[in-house]
Amino acid sequence: MTTTDTGELAHAVGAELQQQRETRGWSRPALATWSDGQITTRTLITWEKATRSMSLRQLGTAATLYQLRPSGLLARAERRIGWDPDLAVDLSALATTQHHALHPVARWAQDHLDAGGSPIRGLNTDTLAAMADSCRLSIARLTILLSTEAPVRP
Repeated sequence: MTTTDTGELAHAVGAELQQQRETRGWSRPALATWSDGQITTRTLITWEKATRSMSLRQLGTAATLYQLRPSGLLARAERRIGWDPDLAVDLSALATTQHHALHPVARWAQDHLDAGGSPIRGLNTDTLAAMADSCRLSIARLTILLSTEAPVRP
């Protein structure tokens, strides 16, 4: 389990925004101008320096302004701080799920078990992303389904 807190994540998001801006050769005043009055230079500074919390709406606005997807921005920030919490799932339960959307990963779970793998497995973000693609689901939706269909029971 990770001990990373949201303060560290906020700083990582800010550092990622700053890096994206600088890599593209953009100035904060130019970004503020491009936002059509939605964002001020001061707001951009608070985002990049993480001096104030950013709401989900602001995260979406920032991602659009910096030409990124919100999920991509968060993923970059997570990699920056090494935040990679695993989601533990019961592969025995997953292999036998009747949920249609999970059938691609149910086959994977059964193959893992047939190969002698542990019935409990931690899934990192890269594995979850690959699974979500194979199921044609968002990572968030897949995580919810795995948490209900294949939870690790104490």
